Amino acid sequence: MDRRLGGLSASTWDRLAGRDFYSSAAWLGFCATDFGRESGAVVCHRDGEPVCAVPYVAADDSLFSSYRWHDLLGAAGLPAPGAEGLLVGPREGYQTHFLGASGATSAELADVVGQLRKEAAAADPVGQTCVAMYLGTDDVLALRAAGVTTTPVLLEADAWIEVPEGGLPAWEASLSRNNRSNARTDIRRFQDAGYRIEQVSVTECWQRLGELASATQAKYGHDTSPDVELRSLRNHAECMGAAARVALLHAPDGVVGFCIHYVWHDTLFLRWVGLDYDRLADAREYFSLCYYSNIERADELGVRWLHAGVKTVDAKARRGARLRPLWLLDLTENSVLADAGDAVRAHNAAYHARLKSNPITTKAVDDDAWRPFI
Repeated sequence: MDRRLGGLSASTWDRLAGRDFYSSAAWLGFCATDFGRESGAVVCHRDGEPVCAVPYVAADDSLFSSYRWHDLLGAAGLPAPGAEGLLVGPREGYQTHFLGASGATSAELADVVGQLRKEAAAADPVGQTCVAMYLGTDDVLALRAAGVTTTPVLLEADAWIEVPEGGLPAWEASLSRNNRSNARTDIRRFQDAGYRIEQVSVTECWQRLGELASATQAKYGHDTSPDVELRSLRNHAECMGAAARVALLHAPDGVVGFCIHYVWHDTLFLRWVGLDYDRLADAREYFSLCYYSNIERADELGVRWLHAGVKTVDAKARRGARLRPLWLLDLTENSVLADAGDAVRAHNAAYHARLKSNPITTKAVDDDAWRPFI
Protein backbone atom coordinates (compact mmCIF):
# COMPACT_ATOMS: atom_id res chain seq x y z
CA MET A 1 0.00 0.00 0.00
CA ASP A 2 1.26 3.49 -0.93
CA ARG A 3 0.63 5.27 2.36
CA ARG A 4 1.00 9.03 2.53
CA LEU A 5 1.56 10.79 5.83
CA GLY A 6 0.36 14.37 6.06
CA GLY A 7 0.32 14.38 2.26
CA LEU A 8 3.98 13.32 2.08
CA SER A 9 5.32 10.30 0.23
CA ALA A 10 7.15 7.67 2.25
CA SER A 11 10.53 8.80 0.88
CA THR A 12 9.88 12.46 1.73
CA TRP A 13 8.63 11.50 5.19
CA ASP A 14 11.70 9.37 5.83
CA ARG A 15 14.01 12.22 4.89
CA LEU A 16 12.43 14.15 7.76
CA ALA A 17 12.54 11.10 10.05
CA GLY A 18 16.27 10.63 9.54
CA ARG A 19 17.66 8.20 12.12
CA ASP A 20 14.38 8.02 14.10
CA PHE A 21 13.32 4.48 13.21
CA TYR A 22 10.06 4.45 15.17
CA SER A 23 8.88 7.48 13.18
CA SER A 24 9.74 5.92 9.81
CA ALA A 25 7.01 5.42 7.22
CA ALA A 26 7.51 1.65 7.29
CA TRP A 27 7.13 1.42 11.07
CA LEU A 28 4.01 3.59 11.04
CA GLY A 29 2.66 1.34 8.30
CA PHE A 30 3.35 -1.71 10.45
CA CYS A 31 1.47 -0.11 13.36
CA ALA A 32 -1.48 0.68 11.09
CA THR A 33 -1.60 -2.90 9.81
CA ASP A 34 -1.10 -4.52 13.21
CA PHE A 35 -3.80 -2.46 14.92
CA GLY A 36 -6.13 -1.76 12.01
CA ARG A 37 -5.96 2.01 12.29
CA GLU A 38 -3.95 4.38 10.11
CA SER A 39 -1.74 7.07 11.58
CA GLY A 40 -2.52 10.67 10.74
CA ALA A 41 0.17 13.32 10.55
CA VAL A 42 0.55 17.07 10.65
CA VAL A 43 3.22 18.88 8.65
CA CYS A 44 4.58 22.41 8.62
CA HIS A 45 6.01 23.73 5.35
CA ARG A 46 8.53 26.46 4.60
CA ASP A 47 8.64 27.79 1.05
CA GLY A 48 6.69 24.75 -0.07
CA GLU A 49 9.03 22.22 1.55
CA PRO A 50 8.19 20.18 4.68
CA VAL A 51 10.30 21.24 7.66
CA CYS A 52 8.56 19.67 10.66
CA ALA A 53 6.08 16.83 11.11
CA VAL A 54 4.72 14.38 13.65
CA PRO A 55 2.35 11.39 13.41
CA TYR A 56 -0.69 10.86 15.60
CA VAL A 57 -3.51 8.39 16.20
CA ALA A 58 -6.87 8.71 17.91
CA ALA A 59 -6.73 7.17 21.38
CA ASP A 60 -9.04 4.24 22.05
CA ASP A 61 -9.16 1.08 24.17
CA SER A 62 -6.83 -0.74 21.78
CA LEU A 63 -3.85 1.25 23.10
CA PHE A 64 -1.34 -0.70 25.17
CA SER A 65 -1.50 0.06 28.89
CA SER A 66 1.83 1.90 28.59
CA TYR A 67 0.13 4.43 26.27
CA ARG A 68 -2.97 5.07 28.37
CA TRP A 69 -1.98 8.44 29.78
CA HIS A 70 -5.08 8.78 31.95
CA ASP A 71 -4.21 5.62 33.90
CA LEU A 72 -0.48 6.35 34.12
CA LEU A 73 -0.93 9.87 35.44
CA GLY A 74 -3.63 8.76 37.86
CA ALA A 75 -1.38 6.02 39.24
CA ALA A 76 1.32 8.66 39.78
CA GLY A 77 -1.10 10.84 41.74
CA LEU A 78 -1.06 13.57 39.09
CA PRO A 79 -3.94 15.35 37.33
CA ALA A 80 -4.93 13.40 34.24
CA PRO A 81 -6.50 14.54 30.98
CA GLY A 82 -9.46 12.53 29.75
CA ALA A 83 -8.80 9.07 28.36
CA GLU A 84 -10.01 9.95 24.86
CA GLY A 85 -8.32 12.29 22.45
CA LEU A 86 -5.20 12.35 20.31
CA LEU A 87 -2.04 10.33 20.99
CA VAL A 88 0.83 12.23 19.42
CA GLY A 89 3.50 9.88 18.09
CA PRO A 90 3.56 6.21 17.07
CA ARG A 91 1.33 3.88 19.07
CA GLU A 92 4.14 1.38 19.61
CA GLY A 93 7.90 1.60 20.12
CA TYR A 94 8.28 4.00 23.09
CA GLN A 95 9.83 6.69 20.88
CA THR A 96 8.15 9.89 19.67
CA HIS A 97 9.94 12.57 17.68
CA PHE A 98 8.84 15.87 16.22
CA LEU A 99 10.60 15.31 12.92
CA GLY A 100 12.82 18.16 11.83
CA ALA A 101 12.38 19.94 15.16
CA SER A 102 16.09 20.74 15.46
CA GLY A 103 15.93 22.79 12.25
CA ALA A 104 12.47 24.28 12.69
CA THR A 105 11.77 27.68 14.16
CA SER A 106 9.67 28.08 17.29
CA ALA A 107 6.91 29.54 15.13
CA GLU A 108 6.96 26.45 12.90
CA LEU A 109 6.77 24.13 15.90
CA ALA A 110 3.93 26.23 17.30
CA ASP A 111 2.14 25.76 13.97
CA VAL A 112 2.49 21.98 14.31
CA VAL A 113 1.09 22.12 17.85
CA GLY A 114 -1.81 24.23 16.60
CA GLN A 115 -2.60 21.69 13.90
CA LEU A 116 -2.52 18.89 16.47
CA ARG A 117 -4.97 20.76 18.68
CA LYS A 118 -7.37 21.13 15.75
CA GLU A 119 -7.15 17.38 15.09
CA ALA A 120 -7.72 16.72 18.80
CA ALA A 121 -10.84 18.89 18.79
CA ALA A 122 -12.20 16.81 15.91
CA ALA A 123 -11.38 13.51 17.67
CA ASP A 124 -12.51 14.62 21.14
CA PRO A 125 -14.85 17.63 20.92
CA VAL A 126 -15.42 17.75 24.69
CA GLY A 127 -11.94 17.40 26.18
CA GLN A 128 -9.89 18.18 23.06
CA THR A 129 -7.12 16.15 24.71
CA CYS A 130 -3.79 16.02 22.90
CA VAL A 131 -0.91 14.14 24.56
CA ALA A 132 2.59 13.35 23.28
CA MET A 133 4.22 10.34 24.93
CA TYR A 134 7.82 9.05 25.04
CA LEU A 135 9.47 12.26 23.90
CA GLY A 136 13.17 12.95 24.35
CA THR A 137 14.42 15.99 26.22
CA ASP A 138 15.49 17.96 23.14
CA ASP A 139 12.00 17.82 21.64
CA VAL A 140 10.40 18.80 24.95
CA LEU A 141 12.70 21.81 25.28
CA ALA A 142 11.91 22.84 21.70
CA LEU A 143 8.16 22.55 22.29
CA ARG A 144 8.40 24.54 25.49
CA ALA A 145 10.30 27.25 23.61
CA ALA A 146 7.46 27.18 21.06
CA GLY A 147 4.91 28.04 23.73
CA VAL A 148 3.84 24.77 25.38
CA THR A 149 3.64 25.61 29.09
CA THR A 150 2.94 22.30 30.82
CA THR A 151 5.77 20.55 32.66
CA PRO A 152 6.71 17.17 31.14
CA VAL A 153 6.05 14.04 33.20
CA LEU A 154 8.76 11.38 33.36
CA LEU A 155 7.58 8.03 31.99
CA GLU A 156 10.60 5.76 31.59
CA ALA A 157 14.36 5.50 31.35
CA ASP A 158 15.46 4.58 27.82
CA ALA A 159 18.64 2.51 27.42
CA TRP A 160 21.19 3.15 24.67
CA ILE A 161 24.44 1.18 24.40
CA GLU A 162 27.25 2.87 22.52
CA VAL A 163 29.37 0.48 20.45
CA PRO A 164 32.86 1.80 19.66
CA GLU A 165 34.71 0.81 16.51
CA GLY A 166 36.31 -2.57 17.05
CA GLY A 167 33.18 -4.51 17.95
CA LEU A 168 33.02 -6.79 20.95
CA PRO A 169 36.62 -6.37 22.22
CA ALA A 170 36.38 -2.57 22.05
CA TRP A 171 32.98 -2.60 23.74
CA GLU A 172 34.27 -4.89 26.53
CA ALA A 173 37.19 -2.50 27.07
CA SER A 174 34.72 0.37 27.57
CA LEU A 175 33.06 -1.36 30.55
CA SER A 176 34.06 -1.17 34.18
CA ARG A 177 36.32 -4.00 35.36
CA ASN A 178 33.47 -5.79 37.14
CA ASN A 179 31.01 -5.45 34.27
CA ARG A 180 33.67 -6.55 31.78
CA SER A 181 34.39 -9.67 33.83
CA ASN A 182 30.67 -10.48 34.07
CA ALA A 183 30.17 -10.06 30.32
CA ARG A 184 33.08 -12.35 29.51
CA THR A 185 31.70 -14.95 31.92
CA ASP A 186 28.31 -14.71 30.18
CA ILE A 187 29.90 -15.24 26.78
CA ARG A 188 31.92 -18.27 27.94
CA ARG A 189 28.86 -19.90 29.50
CA PHE A 190 26.93 -19.41 26.30
CA GLN A 191 29.71 -20.83 24.14
CA ASP A 192 30.17 -23.83 26.44
CA ALA A 193 26.46 -24.66 26.15
CA GLY A 194 26.87 -25.44 22.45
CA TYR A 195 24.50 -22.81 21.11
CA ARG A 196 24.62 -21.31 17.63
CA ILE A 197 23.10 -18.00 16.46
CA GLU A 198 21.86 -17.68 12.89
CA GLN A 199 21.00 -14.30 11.32
CA VAL A 200 18.16 -14.39 8.77
CA SER A 201 15.31 -12.27 7.45
CA VAL A 202 11.97 -12.47 9.28
CA THR A 203 10.37 -13.22 5.92
CA GLU A 204 12.25 -16.54 5.87
CA CYS A 205 11.07 -17.90 9.18
CA TRP A 206 8.17 -16.03 10.79
CA GLN A 207 5.86 -19.05 10.43
CA ARG A 208 8.11 -21.00 12.85
CA LEU A 209 8.12 -18.45 15.68
CA GLY A 210 4.52 -18.37 16.96
CA GLU A 211 4.99 -20.91 19.76
CA LEU A 212 8.14 -19.18 21.05
CA ALA A 213 6.51 -15.76 20.94
CA SER A 214 3.38 -16.97 22.72
CA ALA A 215 5.31 -18.79 25.44
CA THR A 216 7.34 -15.69 26.23
CA GLN A 217 4.25 -13.47 26.43
CA ALA A 218 2.54 -16.01 28.69
CA LYS A 219 5.55 -16.05 31.04
CA TYR A 220 4.97 -12.35 31.67
CA GLY A 221 1.24 -12.69 32.22
CA HIS A 222 -0.10 -11.75 28.78
CA ASP A 223 -3.12 -13.62 27.46
CA THR A 224 -2.27 -14.67 23.91
CA SER A 225 -1.87 -17.66 21.60
CA PRO A 226 0.51 -18.77 18.84
CA ASP A 227 -2.05 -17.74 16.20
CA VAL A 228 -2.30 -14.22 17.63
CA GLU A 229 1.47 -13.85 17.71
CA LEU A 230 1.80 -15.26 14.19
CA ARG A 231 -0.44 -12.50 12.83
CA SER A 232 1.89 -9.87 14.25
CA LEU A 233 4.98 -11.75 13.06
CA ARG A 234 3.50 -11.89 9.57
CA ASN A 235 2.89 -8.14 9.72
CA HIS A 236 6.54 -7.55 10.61
CA ALA A 237 7.54 -9.59 7.58
CA GLU A 238 5.06 -8.06 5.15
CA CYS A 239 5.30 -4.43 6.28
CA MET A 240 9.01 -4.21 7.03
CA GLY A 241 10.35 -6.60 4.39
CA ALA A 242 14.09 -7.15 4.28
CA ALA A 243 14.61 -4.60 7.07
CA ALA A 244 13.08 -7.05 9.55
CA ARG A 245 15.96 -9.25 10.70
CA VAL A 246 15.96 -12.01 13.28
CA ALA A 247 18.65 -13.80 15.25
CA LEU A 248 17.66 -17.45 15.73
CA LEU A 249 19.04 -19.26 18.77
CA HIS A 250 19.86 -22.86 17.88
CA ALA A 251 20.38 -25.49 20.56
CA PRO A 252 21.48 -29.02 19.62
CA ASP A 253 17.80 -30.05 19.56
CA GLY A 254 16.40 -27.12 17.56
CA VAL A 255 15.51 -23.42 17.72
CA VAL A 256 14.89 -22.24 21.29
CA GLY A 257 14.81 -18.48 20.84
CA PHE A 258 14.68 -15.49 18.53
CA CYS A 259 15.37 -11.76 18.58
CA ILE A 260 13.78 -9.54 15.92
CA HIS A 261 15.71 -6.34 15.32
CA TYR A 262 16.09 -3.49 12.86
CA VAL A 263 19.20 -1.69 11.64
CA TRP A 264 18.35 1.92 10.86
CA HIS A 265 21.11 4.40 10.06
CA ASP A 266 23.75 3.90 12.79
CA THR A 267 21.53 2.09 15.31
CA LEU A 268 20.37 -1.48 15.84
CA PHE A 269 16.93 -1.43 17.46
CA LEU A 270 16.03 -4.49 19.52
CA ARG A 271 12.35 -5.19 18.98
CA TRP A 272 11.00 -8.61 19.98
CA VAL A 273 12.48 -11.52 21.90
CA GLY A 274 11.03 -15.00 22.25
CA LEU A 275 12.57 -17.84 24.29
CA ASP A 276 11.56 -21.39 25.17
CA TYR A 277 12.54 -21.10 28.83
CA ASP A 278 11.96 -24.78 29.59
CA ARG A 279 14.65 -25.77 27.07
CA LEU A 280 17.33 -23.23 28.00
CA ALA A 281 20.61 -24.23 29.66
CA ASP A 282 20.87 -21.26 32.05
CA ALA A 283 23.74 -19.93 29.93
CA ARG A 284 22.82 -16.24 29.72
CA GLU A 285 21.01 -16.89 26.47
CA TYR A 286 19.07 -13.63 26.45
CA PHE A 287 22.15 -11.43 26.65
CA SER A 288 24.11 -13.34 24.02
CA LEU A 289 21.16 -13.39 21.64
CA CYS A 290 20.25 -9.71 22.01
CA TYR A 291 23.44 -7.93 23.03
CA TYR A 292 26.74 -9.73 22.60
CA SER A 293 26.09 -11.26 19.18
CA ASN A 294 24.90 -7.93 17.76
CA ILE A 295 27.76 -5.96 19.30
CA GLU A 296 30.17 -8.48 17.79
CA ARG A 297 28.96 -7.69 14.27
CA ALA A 298 28.46 -3.95 14.78
CA ASP A 299 31.33 -2.95 12.49
CA GLU A 300 29.99 -5.18 9.72
CA LEU A 301 26.57 -3.51 10.04
CA GLY A 302 27.90 0.03 10.42
CA VAL A 303 26.24 0.27 13.83
CA ARG A 304 27.45 2.59 16.58
CA TRP A 305 24.46 2.28 18.92
CA LEU A 306 22.28 -0.54 20.20
CA HIS A 307 18.87 0.65 21.36
CA ALA A 308 17.82 -1.57 24.26
CA GLY A 309 14.67 0.36 25.19
CA VAL A 310 12.80 0.62 28.47
CA LYS A 311 12.49 -1.59 31.58
CA THR A 312 15.10 -3.87 33.26
CA VAL A 313 17.51 -0.95 33.45
CA ASP A 314 19.87 -2.65 35.93
CA ALA A 315 20.76 -5.39 33.45
CA LYS A 316 21.21 -2.85 30.68
CA ALA A 317 23.37 -0.55 32.82
CA ARG A 318 25.63 -3.51 33.61
CA ARG A 319 26.22 -3.79 29.88
CA GLY A 320 27.21 -0.18 29.41
CA ALA A 321 23.86 1.43 28.63
CA ARG A 322 23.27 5.15 29.00
CA LEU A 323 19.86 5.94 30.49
CA ARG A 324 17.95 8.81 28.91
CA PRO A 325 14.56 10.09 30.06
CA LEU A 326 11.33 9.71 28.12
CA TRP A 327 8.61 12.24 28.81
CA LEU A 328 4.86 12.76 28.52
CA LEU A 329 3.98 16.29 27.43
CA ASP A 330 0.35 17.37 27.50
CA LEU A 331 -0.23 19.62 24.50
CA THR A 332 -3.89 20.18 25.33
CA GLU A 333 -4.91 23.81 25.42
CA ASN A 334 -5.89 24.67 29.02
CA SER A 335 -4.28 21.43 30.24
CA VAL A 336 -5.26 20.01 33.63
CA LEU A 337 -1.51 19.75 34.27
CA ALA A 338 -0.96 23.48 33.79
CA ASP A 339 -0.88 24.23 37.52
CA ALA A 340 0.76 20.96 38.59
CA GLY A 341 4.37 21.89 37.83
CA ASP A 342 5.64 21.42 41.38
CA ALA A 343 3.96 18.01 41.75
CA VAL A 344 5.25 16.89 38.36
CA ARG A 345 8.82 17.93 39.15
CA ALA A 346 8.61 16.10 42.48
CA HIS A 347 7.50 12.96 40.63
CA ASN A 348 10.32 13.35 38.11
CA ALA A 349 12.92 14.00 40.80
CA ALA A 350 11.87 10.93 42.78
CA TYR A 351 12.34 8.70 39.72
CA HIS A 352 15.75 10.24 39.01
CA ALA A 353 16.77 9.85 42.66
CA ARG A 354 15.96 6.13 42.59
CA LEU A 355 18.30 5.64 39.66
CA LYS A 356 21.05 7.76 41.21
CA SER A 357 20.82 5.97 44.57
CA ASN A 358 21.17 2.57 42.90
CA PRO A 359 24.89 1.70 42.62
CA ILE A 360 24.20 -0.24 39.41
CA THR A 361 22.53 2.64 37.55
CA THR A 362 24.00 5.74 39.19
CA LYS A 363 26.74 6.23 36.58
CA ALA A 364 24.51 5.20 33.69
CA VAL A 365 22.15 8.16 34.06
CA ASP A 366 22.65 10.83 31.40
CA ASP A 367 22.15 13.64 33.92
CA ASP A 368 22.15 16.51 31.42
CA ALA A 369 19.05 15.07 29.77
CA TRP A 370 17.19 14.68 33.08
CA ARG A 371 18.18 17.91 34.78
CA PRO A 372 15.83 20.42 33.04
CA PHE A 373 12.67 18.94 34.58
CA ILE A 374 13.62 17.58 38.01
